[in-house]
Amino acid sequence: MRALLLLFLLMVTFGAAAREFRLCVDANDWPPYTYPDRDGQLQQLVRQAAARRGDSVTFVALPWLRCESTLLAGGLDGLVGEPWSVRSRDKFAFPLTAGGADTGRALAGIDLALVRRAESPASWDGRTLTGLQGKVAYVQGNYEIAARLDALGIPNSDDYRSDDHIVKALMTGRTNAAILFPEAARRVAEAPEYKNRIVVLTPPFTRIFYYVAFAKAVYADDREAIESLWRALAELRAGAVDPSGGGGVSSPSTNGEHS
Repeated sequence: MRALLLLFLLMVTFGAAAREFRLCVDANDWPPYTYPDRDGQLQQLVRQAAARRGDSVTFVALPWLRCESTLLAGGLDGLVGEPWSVRSRDKFAFPLTAGGADTGRALAGIDLALVRRAESPASWDGRTLTGLQGKVAYVQGNYEIAARLDALGIPNSDDYRSDDHIVKALMTGRTNAAILFPEAARRVAEAPEYKNRIVVLTPPFTRIFYYVAFAKAVYADDREAIESLWRALAELRAGAVDPSGGGGVSSPSTNGEHS
């Protein structure tokens, strides 16, 4: 009897075996969110969430499209910062609720900024973009941005691997409008070489929620650990401070996406 009681207590204490998640992050710096060579704020949040169950995380940095293809090929467990979209929902496992992805268990909800060259006529009122010259530029792999631009009938292009490429396209006249993370938009607009040459438009273009998404096969094999991670993310975000420092990242109290 004592042996059975001891076994039960050990099972309750240690629960399921701890595991290591191999998660991919973009090879570009996305301050303050993720970095390829050190932990950004979202990487720190993922580590804290995993540690609540005794799990650990190893981050692998690759160009984003390679992150996705490597995950689909079985070389990784998940992705840090994958938005829910028509394309991604069929490829990867997300935390779900009725009607789609559960924003309460997202990694972050970010208000993306629309920027333009200062001398260009581009103007944004929250629903209509006028004065566009070329196509709105954004970094490749952002399918949800593409879907929202397409829904508004706005020409767009994801031929860009980084913010630097986007800024070059703006300054060389390939386009006069682009979408950036809010911190990147402020940083570019305030940089000495671009001051008074790039303008951040208001209101923000849209809010997009980003998730820790997993390979469907990995989720099927270790559902308990992954659901635990997603729950821990929600709990940690409930008490988190906006990492953008300026209202760009939502708390889990925001239950829906908006455009």
